[in-house]
Amino acid sequence: MPPDDGHHQTAARILVVEDEIFIAMEIERVLTTDGFEVLGPVGSIEDALQLLHREQPDAAVLDVTLRDGKVTPVTVLLRSQGVPFVLASAEGRELTESGFFQGVTNLGKPTNMGLMIGEIRRLLS
Repeated sequence: MPPDDGHHQTAARILVVEDEIFIAMEIERVLTTDGFEVLGPVGSIEDALQLLHREQPDAAVLDVTLRDGKVTPVTVLLRSQGVPFVLASAEGRELTESGFFQGVTNLGKPTNMGLMIGEIRRLLS
């Protein structure tokens, strides 16, 4: 094992919560290619909460409507842990204009992957 010269950085860990498998795979591919470590992807609230009890992400990319309901319980846990997140949801702009998701960036669907990477980097800075 090489000595630690202080320049080694661990990859930021990004939780991906998306129930559409092809979208989840594309998000995972783009994040991995860009040097991030992906937690998941997971496609349900239950799986996301179980993963969060085992792992601590640095940030998250979340779909809002999953097969077992709205992602709100996951966002509550993320906020309690101080983990920033972005949404990748087909729901309209009104989603983030008021209420629980107010002020959270919604990248929309189809998701611009370059914009997603930029937003994650902004969250981590």
